[in-house]
Amino acid sequence: MSQNDPAAIESEIVATRDHLRGTVDELAHRLMPKEIARRSVADAKQDLREATTNPDGSLRVERIAAVVGAVVAVVLLIGMLRRHRSS
Repeated sequence: MSQNDPAAIESEIVATRDHLRGTVDELAHRLMPKEIARRSVADAKQDLREATTNPDGSLRVERIAAVVGAVVAVVLLIGMLRRHRSS
């Protein structure tokens, strides 16, 4: 078939249209709020996993202890500020 053959041109148009439809459907799926939320949660879980575990799967105790210490310090600071304000 030559490029001037109407059947070849029609076939190419159909293939391009199908490819474009698939691309548009994929973009629409990626932009759905539920899909965006799902990807965000998955990314956050992966980030947390990487921050708290070594490549061999063992816990990074020093990082976990630092976060726990920071949380305890913030809670104590808030408690002290509340007591000071109520006095």
